[in-house]
Amino acid sequence: MMRRGVLAFSIRNRNRKAARIAAFLRDQGAQTSVFVGCSAGTNPNEAIVERAVADLTEVVAALDVYEVDVPWPFVLGDARELPFPDSYVDFVLANAVIEHVGEEPDQRRMVEEACRVGRSFVITTPNRWFPVESHTSVLFKHWSPRWRAGRREFTRLLSLREFRALVPDDAIVAGHPWSPTFMAFWSRPAAASGSDQSKKSVERPH
Repeated sequence: MMRRGVLAFSIRNRNRKAARIAAFLRDQGAQTSVFVGCSAGTNPNEAIVERAVADLTEVVAALDVYEVDVPWPFVLGDARELPFPDSYVDFVLANAVIEHVGEEPDQRRMVEEACRVGRSFVITTPNRWFPVESHTSVLFKHWSPRWRAGRREFTRLLSLREFRALVPDDAIVAGHPWSPTFMAFWSRPAAASGSDQSKKSVERPH
């Protein structure tokens, strides 16, 4: 019963995320995208956000550290060292990935790579202080550092303060200390992007 309730809540939450990200993409005029972290979408709550992005942009690559069967060009790789050139695409999506890449230095590196490869990004992560832990469906146990230590489902869950500290100062962070999810919206300043904004065709990954 608990897991069914968590699943239903997750689906609603992800649909809300998808709508906010779709609005951001339209505002940015994004045409190409890369997914950093992806899943096969076999569960009802999976790939909701990714499909929304795919409806609005050309997904040039979907990257993960494990082989995954997805309907987009798949690339095996590490979020901390993306195998793409600078300003490769208009938009990078890292949906609930940052809590899996390692400790704080690894998370910072992932954000730096998203800034390098995309002219904009959305990074999302579950709130460590939300009563239900999204990966395991446990209540409150994840508030204990002892319980979190050594878990295989994640590496470092984040509070709002910790998440804000990882993303650029000019990123817009959506969420409250009690929100289930945090979202960071970032776009490169026009002066920094220069002529990159007009580069809408990209070399496809092999």
